[in-house]
Amino acid sequence: MSTGRIILMRHGETTSNVAQLLDTRPPGAWLTDRGQEQAREAGRVCAQDYPKLAAVYCSIAIRAGQTAMLLSAEYERLRGQRRGSLPVRSLAGVQEVDMGDWEMRGDDAAFQDYYHCLAGWLGGDPDARAPGGENYCDVLHRYRPALEQVRRRHGKDDVVIVSHGAATRVAAVHACGVDPDFAFENRLANCRRIILEPGENDFGQWRLVEWGV
Repeated sequence: MSTGRIILMRHGETTSNVAQLLDTRPPGAWLTDRGQEQAREAGRVCAQDYPKLAAVYCSIAIRAGQTAMLLSAEYERLRGQRRGSLPVRSLAGVQEVDMGDWEMRGDDAAFQDYYHCLAGWLGGDPDARAPGGENYCDVLHRYRPALEQVRRRHGKDDVVIVSHGAATRVAAVHACGVDPDFAFENRLANCRRIILEPGENDFGQWRLVEWGV
C-alpha cells in the first residue's frame, strides 16, 4: 500500500524574522501582515496542488498556529468546503531547534555560530549545539515520532505540517538521506515547502519529492 505525502511548511514571516532575531522557543513571535498574506497564499497553492488534503498540523509556536489557521481557511474557501472541515491540529515535537543561550540574539557573531551549528545538525555532528541548546539527536528524538505518528494516522492522504526553517531541514535531511550541503545551501523561505513521501520505507529511506517550492 502506498502512502501519501507529508508537506513540511515553514511558517509565515514574523516580527522576529524582520528584526533578524534567533527566536526559537514557543510561544514566540506573531506573524507580520506580510506573513499573514504568505499564509493565505500558501492556502491558495495547497488548494490547487493538494485537492484532497486531509489535515493541517502545526507546532505549538504562535506563528505556526496562525499560519495553519489562515492556510486552512483559505483552502476551505477556494475548495468550497464548510468552515472547519479541514482540521488544524497542534503537533508536539515539531517546534524549532532550541538555541539555548543564543535565544533572541541578533548580532553577527550569534548568526555565524548559528550557521556553524546548522551545518553540524544537517551533517549529523552530535557536538553541534548552542550552549544550553539542542543538537540534531535531540531534534530527531522529538521530530521523528511526530512524523511517524502523522504517517500512521493518515496513510495514503496528503497532510501539511507547519513547522520551522531549521528543524524542518534537519528532519527532512535525516528522513530522506538528503545531501547536507544541498540542504545547507538551499534555505527554506517563509511558507515554502519540503515534500516527503514515506511510502513503505523506514525513516531515513523516505523519498524527497520537492525542496523549497
